[in-house]
Amino acid sequence: MKKSAMSGRTTFAILALASSPVSAGNEANFVLYNQNVQTTGELEVEFLSDFSNVGDDEPNYTAQIIELEYGATDRWTTALYFEGMKEQGGDYQFGGWRWENRFRVFDDNVFLNPVLYAEYEQLQPEHKYLFEVVGRAGEEEGEEEGTEHELETRLILGQDLNDRLNLAFNWINEANFDDGEWEFGYAAGLNYKLFEDEKRQGWEVKELILGLELYGGLGDSSEGLTVSGSETAQYAGLNLKTEFANGFEFGIGGTFGLTGVSENALLRTSLSYEFE
Repeated sequence: MKKSAMSGRTTFAILALASSPVSAGNEANFVLYNQNVQTTGELEVEFLSDFSNVGDDEPNYTAQIIELEYGATDRWTTALYFEGMKEQGGDYQFGGWRWENRFRVFDDNVFLNPVLYAEYEQLQPEHKYLFEVVGRAGEEEGEEEGTEHELETRLILGQDLNDRLNLAFNWINEANFDDGEWEFGYAAGLNYKLFEDEKRQGWEVKELILGLELYGGLGDSSEGLTVSGSETAQYAGLNLKTEFANGFEFGIGGTFGLTGVSENALLRTSLSYEFE
């Protein structure tokens, strides 16, 4: 009887975890994805904004993203992004657009729950929003001319350690269609659920999530892999996301450069609403 009762409690816990609602993949973080995707028919509209202190006498900037993310199936999420930016003393400019797709390999929870990611990017040289960090930081993107056409792929791995803590890792590849060069990067970190109450209503706080992420460049195909602080930008971010009972979510975070070629710091915010 004792063994049967324990087995019953274990089964119940697994079913409860598998059926509990989850966010669409970033949770509280801005670069790191975990294994979660949208469910079929869900549409999320999100507005993201960066305010950057670049350092090294470079002009500061603000950059924004509007995202439309849709659950095509319970394993495939697709999204469109439109970017704008403004450097200090300059005019607001269109930065480009992206088409992202994430495909969860397995229906059920498995070890590390792999997700495949592919994104086409058509970006202006002046684009600024920090969606990922790849390659080396020695070359100035602003020196390039014309529209950039790139393909970003990721292997996303994520694991729920319990009903509060999720760990994730992303290996990032970015290929430039013009010169054929590949650049590499990573993101790693966690999301920890500080608070949850499904009985909340209206503008009452339903969920509060703390996110911690580390990300940066890992070199490229022409000169090889590296984590040198003089060649690659590396960042640490501490973020907080609040979900309200009415479907709105607000996130805020601070990102800090860890190497001499990184930007000094960014204030990052997000506001989203999910239509079910």
